[in-house]
Amino acid sequence: MKNFAAWLALGFGTFLAVAEALRNSGEVQWWPFWVVDYIAVLLLQWGAVSVLWSPGNRGTAILTAGWGFTSAMFYMSLFGHVSDLMSAGTEVANTNAQSSLDEPWLTLVIGAMFAITLTGLGASLLGDRQAHRPLADET
Repeated sequence: MKNFAAWLALGFGTFLAVAEALRNSGEVQWWPFWVVDYIAVLLLQWGAVSVLWSPGNRGTAILTAGWGFTSAMFYMSLFGHVSDLMSAGTEVANTNAQSSLDEPWLTLVIGAMFAITLTGLGASLLGDRQAHRPLADET
């Protein structure tokens, strides 16, 4: 499970870095709103590399911290977008999707990405738990 969480972190972190760069290519947001994404990328990539290429107890902790940070970030983003949609007073089905990144569609994409972060967090936590099971002769 730990290796799955690490490979998922490499892919997700790379996607997140590219997606954030593309999203800010036209109009750059206020720096705290985009720097947080790169902190998540850094933690995910650092944790993944630590687990996959230099195994040790520290790598799993960094990977789990990266997934936890990224999950919290996407939680806030998802429910911020849901709140914006609800305050607009119109149902998602009745909105005018002008582009693939219009608010309702972006909210769905963020929801899917939040689910991926929860999967990575769960796999990282389970991988750490399985790695520390006592052997029969240690009990």
